[in-house]
Formats: sequence, structure tokens, C-alpha cells
Amino acid sequence: MDVPRPPLRLVSPLPPARNGIADYAALLAGALAAHYVVATEAGDPAPPRVLHQMGNNPGHGCVLRALRRWPGVVTLHDPSLLWLHQQLGEPLLPGLAAPAGSAQARLAARRGRQLAAGEPLGRADHLLFDHAGGVLAASRAVVVHSRFAAARLRLLHGAAATRHVQVIPHLLPPVPRVGRAEARHRLGLPAAGFILASAGFPHPAKRFDWLLAAIGAARAAGARLHHLHAGAEAPGLPPGCATGWLTEEALNLHIAASDALVCLHFPSHGEASGVLARGLALGVACLVADTAGYAELPRDAVLHLPVPNLVPALAAALRGLAANPALAWALGEAGRRHAEAEMALPVVAGRYHQVIEASLHHQPAPPAADPTPLVLPARASAARVRAALDGRHGRCRLLLAAPSLDDLAALSLETPALLAALLPPWATLRGVRVLAEPGPPGLLLDLLLP
Repeated sequence: MDVPRPPLRLVSPLPPARNGIADYAALLAGALAAHYVVATEAGDPAPPRVLHQMGNNPGHGCVLRALRRWPGVVTLHDPSLLWLHQQLGEPLLPGLAAPAGSAQARLAARRGRQLAAGEPLGRADHLLFDHAGGVLAASRAVVVHSRFAAARLRLLHGAAATRHVQVIPHLLPPVPRVGRAEARHRLGLPAAGFILASAGFPHPAKRFDWLLAAIGAARAAGARLHHLHAGAEAPGLPPGCATGWLTEEALNLHIAASDALVCLHFPSHGEASGVLARGLALGVACLVADTAGYAELPRDAVLHLPVPNLVPALAAALRGLAANPALAWALGEAGRRHAEAEMALPVVAGRYHQVIEASLHHQPAPPAADPTPLVLPARASAARVRAALDGRHGRCRLLLAAPSLDDLAALSLETPALLAALLPPWATLRGVRVLAEPGPPGLLLDLLLP
């Protein structure tokens, strides 16, 4: 007699969203169907088993809001989440590596004001801001893809806050095996010659500057190779190098046509690479920076490049592989064997099943009040207050700022039931405090949101 499968709600972007995590979630949902009745539609009430897929881009704002409403298991594909919060317009909180009153905390406060004023994110901002704490607190369990990512979370947030963090390798996409010659024929690429691929969304951490410098150095030393970027245009890429966004099938075909695939991530916060997983699945030689989670891959499965002097090391590797492509093909086959043993989809789905079931015994703590209050003018309309609170859950602090205490007193006389008129009916007022100079004057409200 078959045992009924319990329901599982999957919260994630899904295809056709142009998002690698959407592809990951769709593959995982299919494999988890062996254990659960998987649903992706939102609605109340949520079943006890909820699985969130969280990435560090604006497409995951809905996942962050859903987690605050429906605690569950969260896959942190990137433990940083700085860009996500910045793009959503949420306050940037100094990381735990910045003790209160320290020079780093003061620098974080200043950078927060600069970013709020529209300055672009810098490469060092991930050292100042950390937003994984809210996810850790709201989750029944957290899944990351490397021991490095788990250690980073533990270092920043402590052992108690991360005891429910589990490591599950990135899944291996079940890509059709296409021979190199056939893939090139279908794409109209030359049958002969060494093709080096890069792929995915352009991002400064992918170090296209290092890649292009190494390609230039290798060519200057006599290497004959063609660089193909399977993805959107990136600054510095030569005209015609990038294909533009590709469907999953086309992406696989471009990687399969290549002799080697470069996946450089520095600095790395413990994020996983779906592009790297595809390269391993297709038996293409993969070259990675010897850092973070990528350093955990076996030395015979990928070619590790030392971060110090990475450009000359990569240039030398490209010269050697282009001169003897058989070395690249042998490395690709070794990578494929490792991936099929450790990252196969049924194996990963089985690990998720174990984590989800064990998580039912962990109850997240009620969310603490955000130490950074939401700030609105005291004369804001009720519609503006409602819009600002919409999507927030749990405890929240709202500062109704006024130019002066005299202005605040005048407003209170003009509107005797000021707070009743401003707050939506679903916001519970737990406390109110008048703030006076020398800080910003106003009313600081302690709210509880459903």
C-alpha cells in the first residue's frame, strides 16, 4: 500500500524567468515529486512543509516576503543578500563584523547613506553589510551549497543561530549529452580550433577583467583560441563575443561546444554556480578560482587557479590547454565523473527530503524588531503609510519624523486621532515614544504586523 505523499509548497522564481535559480527550482521540484505533492501557487494556509529558494537579486523579493510569512526551509544560493535588500529599498544593516561604535560600524553607516542616495554598490560593501541574520532567524532550516558558506554564516552569526544550517551540493542538471563536434555543427561554429567559454549574467565578481587580460596574454604568447561568452553583454567584452540571453537548451549547447569553461568568482561569499554545474555535467574542462566553495572541489575534477597572480596563471593554463586539447578533454571527463557521483539530482532530492522532514521539529523564534526604523514624514498620507508597511511582517518600528517638536505638536492638535487615521487596521500599535532633539524629532511607533 502506497503511503500518501505530504504537500510541499515551493516558493521561488520559476521558468520562464531569466534566472538560474528558477531553472534550479524547476529541476528540484520534479525530483521532489517522488517524496511530496509539490505546489508552487501561493495561498493561505501554507502547509507545514515550505521550501524557499533565495538568491541575491531583485527577482527574489517575493521569496523574502513569503519567508517572513511562511517559515520553512530556505536554500541560500548566495549567503550575502546585500544586492537583494538594496534593490528592494530596505535598510542596509551593518554586518556582525562591525561592533557598535567601531570605525567599521561608522563606515557602514556612512556607506548606507551613500547607497540610499543612489551611489552604486562597491566591491567592498559585502564586508560592511550582512542580511542573512533575518533569514536564519525566520527559517526552520537553511541549506547552503558549500562548507565555506556554512562556515561564513557561523563566523558572522554564531553557532547558536546557525545550528540548523545544512550543506547540500548544487544539483547536477540532467543535460542531454551532446558531442563537441555535433554541438559546433548545430551552432555553426568551426569544427577545429580551441574554444574557451564563459557564461551567465555579467557581474563584477565574475572577473571578466581578469579573464580578458589572461586571454590577451595567452594570445600574445602564441595561443590560438576563440572566446565565446554564452550570456548577456558585459563591459569590456569584444563585439560579437557575447550571444545574449540563451534558453536552457541553447546554453547547454554552447557549453558543450567548448573545450574549456572559465568560472571565476572573486570575492566569493559562498554562492554556487549553476553554470559550473552545467559544465561538469557536460564533461567540459572547468577552470575556477581557488577560493571559497570552489576550493572544496577535488583537484582532479577542476583546474584551480591561485587568486594571487591569477591572470598569469590563467594565461599559462590557456596556453597549455590550447596546445593540447586532449588535456582539457581528460579533465572534463574527470569532472563529470565526480559530479555524477556527488551531485546527481536524485541524491540531492533525497538530501532535501531529509532536511525538510527534520526541520518540522524546529520552530523559528518570533522576529525581533528591526533596529533601523522605517522613516516617513509625520504628515504622510494614510495611503503612503499603508504602502510602506505592505509586505512587512512581524515587529516593525516606524518613525514619523517632523521638522521640530512644535510642528509635531501642531499636527497633533490638527488631527487628534493622528495614529488611528494613519495606521492601517491590520497594524497593531504596541508602543509609542516621542523623540526629541538633538536627534530627529518625531513619533517612534512599535508595530506588530501580521
